[in-house]
Amino acid sequence: MLHEFYAVLHRSLLWSLLLVSLLGSTLSQATGSAFFQLNHSGRQGVLHYSDPLLSQAGQPVNYQLRYTYWLPGRSNGKVIVYNHGLQSHRGWFYGSAEYLAILGYTVYAFDRVGAGQSSAGISLQPDDGKDSDKAAGLIRQQGHVDRWQVWTDSLAQMVRLVRKRHPSLELNLWANSFAAHILTGYINSYPPQGVRRLVFTTPGLFSRLPLPFTIPELIAAAPGQYFASTIPEQQGDKGATLFTSDPFYQWAISTDGYSQRRFSREFYLAVGSLTQFNLLRTSFSTDPLARYPRFYLYVPADPMMDNQRLRSYLTLAPNNTVAKAYSGGDDHRHLLAFTADMQQSILDIDDFLHDRPVQGQEVLQAPAQQPLLVLPEHWL
Repeated sequence: MLHEFYAVLHRSLLWSLLLVSLLGSTLSQATGSAFFQLNHSGRQGVLHYSDPLLSQAGQPVNYQLRYTYWLPGRSNGKVIVYNHGLQSHRGWFYGSAEYLAILGYTVYAFDRVGAGQSSAGISLQPDDGKDSDKAAGLIRQQGHVDRWQVWTDSLAQMVRLVRKRHPSLELNLWANSFAAHILTGYINSYPPQGVRRLVFTTPGLFSRLPLPFTIPELIAAAPGQYFASTIPEQQGDKGATLFTSDPFYQWAISTDGYSQRRFSREFYLAVGSLTQFNLLRTSFSTDPLARYPRFYLYVPADPMMDNQRLRSYLTLAPNNTVAKAYSGGDDHRHLLAFTADMQQSILDIDDFLHDRPVQGQEVLQAPAQQPLLVLPEHWL
């Protein structure tokens, strides 16, 4: 009965927020996002930090991470740090965050470097060899990064901030879609920081979307050169049809001025390196990820992800792993947050984070013989 009450309450709240957004002022596609209008109780913040590697190389570089945080009326003793997906930003999570705050969670969501409202990605511009007097400069642009450690370091910075602000709360990390790479890399790279549990929604570990370039084209490209997103669009919808069938969310994605639709050569190379690092770590018996309770939520009809490969990956370390498929049909598509399963998925996450059984969870068994780990056909 309590779950049903929260579900009805959240539905009323969410649709009230959507109505306000639709009736509100028109947002500029260049600078605005309808998703930000879903923020009812969240507060804004900016985290400043320096890039350690570029600063040591004599090019002091500072980043600003934009984040939003929600403080519940009555805390359940737990905090969540949310990591967004490839094209999205923290605003895509606002509706879910409001619901989590109702359930008693303290929630933080931030834009990764080069995405949303955070600082552009930065890398050194190599000397082209044509002018000996020309010193190497910097490339600063959205959809850019010089190495994948910038992503994991950004998450580490947010974890430190949250631990300092809320030392008594149990810390849980949540990654959506592409961010599954980043959260996995973070856990495999950093010493324990008091993290209790990990959540992966529609994890983007294995994509079945075609690359918009050939590997030779990518390698031969000039530094900072942009390539199209791996998420294709239909009639200018910015890929919205692949994410959801919900009319509001389709409109919100297609008009979102902060949705990242282009990525640099260095960005794609960083994704490849991070993917390889994570898959190789999975073969180690000392893999830190295997020691954390983990919940993987996926949609079998997801048009973007190769979920058969995902399930094979999960059986490599079934201990401490919970998995659940949300079989609502084609309309569910890629993001659970934009589907009819959103309420149930958050209630399932609530059960998982409180160490309660998840209704309908799968039984994962290790294969009789560990399969040979190979990279996916491509990196996203």
